[in-house]
Amino acid sequence: AVGSSVLSSGINAEYGGSGSKCVLVADGTADAYLFASPGTKKWDTCAGEAIIKALGGTFTDVYGAPIKYDADVSYPNKNGVLAAMSNHDFYLSKIPADIMQRK
Repeated sequence: AVGSSVLSSGINAEYGGSGSKCVLVADGTADAYLFASPGTKKWDTCAGEAIIKALGGTFTDVYGAPIKYDADVSYPNKNGVLAAMSNHDFYLSKIPADIMQRK
């Protein structure tokens, strides 16, 4: 199963919550944060997304679409999340095809 990973120099680290992983990306400790499963909820990711975006980074689902927080959307991030301060498209391109075909 694909879990939550903070990617730094090719090393996967699985620890902490979504917010703490976003902080590692925002401060440059990690290159990207990927959670390719539908396990996070909007309340898990909204603060981390705000930090990443405020600092000029990109935060999307694994297909590159923005995360929607409208009142009529479901709470789970069904298409996972990907956050990066730079090279976001590079990280999107590295998500395995079998994950991308789940939609």
